[in-house]
Amino acid sequence: MPVPTDSIKILPALMLTATADITFAAAADGQSAPLPRFKMVAYSGGAMRVGGWRHPVVIDLAGLAVPSQARPIRFGHDPLSGVGHTDAIRVEAGQLIATGVISRDTPAAKEVVASSRNGFPWQASVGASVEEFEFIKDNQKATVNGQEITGPVNVVRKATLGEISFVDLGADGRTSASIAARQHKEPSVMADDSNPTPSATPPVTGTEQSPEQIRAAALAETARIDAIRKVCGGKHTSIEAQAIRDGWDATRTELEVLRASRPKAPAIHVPDRSVTSEVLEAACFQSAKLEGIEKVCSTQAIEIAAKRFQGGLGLQELLFEAAIANGYTGRTFRDSRRVLEAAFGRGVEAGMTTIDVGGILSNVANKFLLEGFFSVERVWRSICAVRNVSDFKTVTSYRLVGKDQYEQVAPGGELKQGTLGEETYTNKADTYGLMLSIDRRDIINETTSSGRRS
Repeated sequence: MPVPTDSIKILPALMLTATADITFAAAADGQSAPLPRFKMVAYSGGAMRVGGWRHPVVIDLAGLAVPSQARPIRFGHDPLSGVGHTDAIRVEAGQLIATGVISRDTPAAKEVVASSRNGFPWQASVGASVEEFEFIKDNQKATVNGQEITGPVNVVRKATLGEISFVDLGADGRTSASIAARQHKEPSVMADDSNPTPSATPPVTGTEQSPEQIRAAALAETARIDAIRKVCGGKHTSIEAQAIRDGWDATRTELEVLRASRPKAPAIHVPDRSVTSEVLEAACFQSAKLEGIEKVCSTQAIEIAAKRFQGGLGLQELLFEAAIANGYTGRTFRDSRRVLEAAFGRGVEAGMTTIDVGGILSNVANKFLLEGFFSVERVWRSICAVRNVSDFKTVTSYRLVGKDQYEQVAPGGELKQGTLGEETYTNKADTYGLMLSIDRRDIINETTSSGRRS
């Protein structure tokens, strides 16, 4: 299934722990030492626990796109902490293998090389952008990378390889990583079998830290990450990832966890009591005692109209409420001209009119006309037929008539002869309508349903 947009924002990449190995080639007499090389099992092809994903994740290597063989190698996925680059990335026996050189001249690259000589167990973490994944349900099985997996598990069907990083502790605690850093006095064969070369370490310059300092820094970093993960307890993955990435200590992490765990204050819901066209219509229907008002108005509009107008809304009050909603600032109906102009939207800028008095009055009138029409007994439907016509011209209809009633036959008598005939009549379709107008005298003389003059 395609990855939803919000999922891409939250989980832009998979950071997968794998194994790594670094070897150092010895320099020939009179020549500078070649760059250290590494070989990594970037991904073993099985299911892995990845932060932010509820169920294990498996990358289908058949759908993994590698933009180029030269991919950046970083430290801790930090773009500013480059280490080197790959020169070969391939899939072997269901595993993703990467080889390359430590080609960057950065403090991060020097730390990786120096720590490798001291035997620090570096791990590798691969960043891959997810483009499409499939969820394998519980107890369902699928074969990926030559292995049979059982759900629930997420299978990433399409992804693009981004970068590979050296990390001191990866997200998957089930896999182990080893980095073979060879001492320059102990010749050995490079881990990449395709290019065996004796190994030796280059001399340590004065700008590098001592082995004791590097080892102490690595142990401190491991302890910091362990403390962060204990504080988060596997329940705050986003805080845990940010704390590890940004170098927070346990105290700062605990504070953020407490803030995230703090109960949220209940939202304050203020009911909308504003006067709208629907509320005014409901008030008019209540004043005229329309039956079945709940069928034509919402419950909220009926309640607001009943509380605000107490079951009665006169014509003047309707116009005054519409004028106020459309921007009228007066307090009485005395300036009737201005009230009417505002009520019907005259002189009001386009887009500022919120109440349509004409629409309210026409809706109210139509509802009562329709109610009156259906209140009359419709006997005609039982004795008449309905025909469709294509225009407004006169239509002639015919009906069979005659003397066709049975008569009693006397003993030995004869049957009487009946007669048949026809009857014609004309009809035509037409347009019917009615315009109701409100006179100035109607507005002035209008009283509310309670008998109080407005």
